[in-house]
Amino acid sequence: MPEKTKLLGQLSVLFLVAAMLLLLMDRQMLIGPAELDQTPFALLSLLVVIGLFAAVALLVNARMAALSRKVTESLQQLAAANRELETTRNDFEQRVERRTFEISVANASLNREIAERIQAETETKRVQRQMELILESAGEGIFGLDTSGRVTFVNKAAALVLGWEPEDLIGHSHHALMHHTRADGAPYPVGECPIHQAYRDGKVHFGSDEVFWNHDGASFPVEYISTPILENRQLTGAVVVFRDLTVIR
Repeated sequence: MPEKTKLLGQLSVLFLVAAMLLLLMDRQMLIGPAELDQTPFALLSLLVVIGLFAAVALLVNARMAALSRKVTESLQQLAAANRELETTRNDFEQRVERRTFEISVANASLNREIAERIQAETETKRVQRQMELILESAGEGIFGLDTSGRVTFVNKAAALVLGWEPEDLIGHSHHALMHHTRADGAPYPVGECPIHQAYRDGKVHFGSDEVFWNHDGASFPVEYISTPILENRQLTGAVVVFRDLTVIR
């Protein structure tokens, strides 16, 4: 029940009791002898009023004290809530600042990594371009093989001698296209081919009395050197450099 309603109810009871007392006293005065001294009744009425005032004062004072205690408790709770809120806010701000700093550091690191990667890619492209220029300017035929014997790159000199377009050679078996038959017409097993031995035993292999076959099916004598490609000490293929001996002669 609300405090206001309780206080009004208690005051109503007090005033009702006082009114009943005064009514009874007044009735006694009306029915009593006329010559009866009415002074005691007046004093009694005064005492009733004083008692009523004192009761109301005590009741109001008690309610005000209770209300004051509740207000004090509410203020204390509010102060505690404000302190907790301030602590939470400070902690949140610190977390936000720390997280912002971490994100800034991560962004700086990421930007640095991106810049380094772009620089590395640029340098790689520059080196690749230089290698392409070197390969294209070389007079000898040069091509690369993976560990399955497929052509991975070929320069213009090699493609011109073989009569193939470079893109027609890449991805196909070197042995099946240009080294499948010996000079006497006998089949040349790939397992006996020195070119393919380079990426199997990791050694450099030479050849000077063999032939390659061009796109038209004609053979021509060559000398070559097949050098293994090592990446992190792993054989990943071979590079073959050859010369057409008919041109030299």
